[in-house]
Amino acid sequence: MSVTPSSIDLSSPEARIALPPRAKPYWHIHSPRTHIGYYRGSRGGAWYGRVFIGDGKYRQTKLGPGDAEGGGAGLTFDSAVAALLEWAGADPGGAAGAADAAPAARRPIGESAPRTKVSQLQPKRLDAISQAWAQERPDIDFWLAGFFLRIEHAHYLHDRRVQEVAKQAGTSVGDLHVLLALRRHGTGGAMRPTDLYKELLVTSGAITKRLDSLRGQKLIERAAAADDRRSELVKLTRRGQAVADAAMTRIAQSLERIVKTSGVGRAELRHMDEALRRLIAAM
Repeated sequence: MSVTPSSIDLSSPEARIALPPRAKPYWHIHSPRTHIGYYRGSRGGAWYGRVFIGDGKYRQTKLGPGDAEGGGAGLTFDSAVAALLEWAGADPGGAAGAADAAPAARRPIGESAPRTKVSQLQPKRLDAISQAWAQERPDIDFWLAGFFLRIEHAHYLHDRRVQEVAKQAGTSVGDLHVLLALRRHGTGGAMRPTDLYKELLVTSGAITKRLDSLRGQKLIERAAAADDRRSELVKLTRRGQAVADAAMTRIAQSLERIVKTSGVGRAELRHMDEALRRLIAAM
């Protein structure tokens, strides 16, 4: 059984020129199933690609000349990746890489993917996890697990931003979630504690603690239920509504900045939203 090599940085001409000449290509793990390779010889370089076909085996092909030694006459890193993905999608034996090839198959060889910078292709923490598993278990497609890891990481980063918003509001994240739950029920809207802990997916003890904290901050107050005077409701005070509105504005503005910076369009987000809805429904 072949062993997947460590991933080598091939993204810049300088990095490729610095590689010692050898008889075999240096490999960069583009995905667990598709690898981009660079052959560094004494007289020049060349790009290679390969796809994992199962049982520890790969199908390999030459993609084109390198540009590091030829003054830019050959393929750049981005164009070599595009060529790899196009070949992986068109090669009958490379069906394992078809999922990777889908975005690139509509682009001509030599044209880089839109809005993708080389710096964004460098391995990060989550990429390193995927690469480690690709080396240890090349028989398993870790792409799906990596995809869900990114969702988990996105939630973690978003939660950190919400924590900062809560800190600016002078309250805790848990308390802020209660304020936002009450606020989205309308101005002057009231909720039962049991409805709150069910909606926020916390225990009754946790919601009691949060309500006590918010009462102490004068952000909520008690209200009697119209249908049952013995049933306790809670609602926002004017100050509580102001805090909730300001926090929601900050969260919305933060998300808008993230989307604008990322370059992801509304249409892409709608497709992602629909896909996530279907995945969640299947869980």
